[in-house]
Amino acid sequence: MKNDLIERYIYAVTKRLPQKVQKDISDELRTLIDDMLLERCGELVPEEKDIRVVLTELGTPEELYEKYNPDNKKCLIGSPYYSTYKYVLKIVMICTIFGIILANIISGIFDFSKSNSIENVVSSTATFIASLTTNLIISVGVAFGFVTALFAFFYHKDIKIDTTSNLDSLPSVPKKNEKISKVDSIISIGISVVFLVVFLTAPQIFCIVMYNEFIPIFNLETIRQTWYIIVMFSVVGIIRDVVRLIEGRYSKKVMITTIIANVSSALLAIWWLANDKIINPNISKSMTSLFDENGQFMSNIFSNFQQFFLTIIIFAFMLDMLVTVFKCLKSKEK
Repeated sequence: MKNDLIERYIYAVTKRLPQKVQKDISDELRTLIDDMLLERCGELVPEEKDIRVVLTELGTPEELYEKYNPDNKKCLIGSPYYSTYKYVLKIVMICTIFGIILANIISGIFDFSKSNSIENVVSSTATFIASLTTNLIISVGVAFGFVTALFAFFYHKDIKIDTTSNLDSLPSVPKKNEKISKVDSIISIGISVVFLVVFLTAPQIFCIVMYNEFIPIFNLETIRQTWYIIVMFSVVGIIRDVVRLIEGRYSKKVMITTIIANVSSALLAIWWLANDKIINPNISKSMTSLFDENGQFMSNIFSNFQQFFLTIIIFAFMLDMLVTVFKCLKSKEK
C-alpha cells in the first residue's frame, strides 16, 4: 500500500545505503510492511495506528540501516558515518595528491627557469623529486588524520546527523529542488583542500608574468607566518561541505552550519587580509605602471588589490549564505 509515513520510513532507512541496493531494499521493506499489515488487519484497511505499530515492531530506521548496510562494523568510525567517511576520505585524498603534484610542478618550473647550467638542472631535479616525495607523504598523512579525527569525533560524541529515532521525526522524502547536489559538495571540498595544499606548499603559484619575470601576488614570508589562519579557513569550509554531503538536502542543520561556517570564514578572511604585508608590494607597483591616465579604473583596483580581494571573498560567502538560508526556509524540512 502507498502511505506517506511508510515512504518516509523507507526513505530514512535506505537514503545512506549504496545506490545500487536502494531500490531492492525499498521493495523488500514495502513487501514486508504490507505482509505485516495484512497479518494484523486482515481484510480491513489499515489505520495510521496500525501502521505505527508495525513500523515500531520493525525497529527504528537507524537499526534497519545498520542491518542492511554492507559496510557496518564496529570500529573507530561506525554507522552511520563509516560509508560517508570513506567517501569523503577518498575525495580529500585525491584532491590532496592532485594539489601537491600541481604545486610541486609549478614550483619546479620556477626553479628550473633559474637554472643556467647542467649542474643546476640536475640539482633542481633532485630537489624537485625529494620535495615532491616529502610533501606527498606529509600531506597525505595529515589529510588522512584530519578526516579520520573529524568523523571519529562525530561518531564518539554521538553527534546526530539524522533525527530518525521515532516515526514522528522521520524526514519527508525531499523534492528535486530540496536536494543538495553531491557533485557540488564534492567540488567544494576539493577546492578547499587544493587551496590549503597550494597555499601552504607553493604560494608562489599565484603570480603574474611581466617582462619574463614571475612576480608573486602574495608576500611569501607573511603567508608562511600566517599558515594557521589558512588552515582554519580551509577546515571550516570542509566541515560545512561535509555536513551538506551527509545531509543531502536543505535542512535546518545545513542552514545553521552554513551561517556559522560562512561568518567564521569571512572573519578569518578579514583577520588574514587585515595584515598589510600579505600582498606583495611590488605587485601593485608593477600593475599600476602598465596603465596610464586612461586606465585609471584598473590602476585603482590594483593599487587597492587587498581590499578588492577581501570584498570579493566576503561577497561570495554572504551570497552563499543567503542562498542557502532561502532554500532551507523554502524547503518543507523542519
